[in-house]
Amino acid sequence: MTRALGSPRLPVRQEDPDYGYTPVPCTLTPVALVDFSYPQALADGELVKAVQEYVQAAGDGDDVITRVSGIKFGGWPTWHLTDPYDICCLTCGAPCRLLFTVASDTTTDIAVGRWGDFRIFACPAGDGNGYIFDQH
Repeated sequence: MTRALGSPRLPVRQEDPDYGYTPVPCTLTPVALVDFSYPQALADGELVKAVQEYVQAAGDGDDVITRVSGIKFGGWPTWHLTDPYDICCLTCGAPCRLLFTVASDTTTDIAVGRWGDFRIFACPAGDGNGYIFDQH
């Protein structure tokens, strides 16, 4: 379902000579996609075989199935810098779920840190346990 949004308000333009950042109006273009967990986390079967064939055909390494350009809501975290590990809730210790990712990418002209990702994880127990912010 697509819903048209009103025009964004124009930002107040302020140039900072030290950084050169100038806000500009932009739009979001949501695109539905399917991603998978890291191949080692998939159960054995036909899906694993199909995902491994896709990874080989893409030639981008194992993380091609989770590392998407731009901004992603939900899905699986990328592990392009480290081996996979659980991001656990600081309150209850439960493994958290990926809520949001901003990925560095030349297509979208986004750079996070030294070409990483900014991720937000949420505890499955609820909002009362807070969120974990992670730069990977």
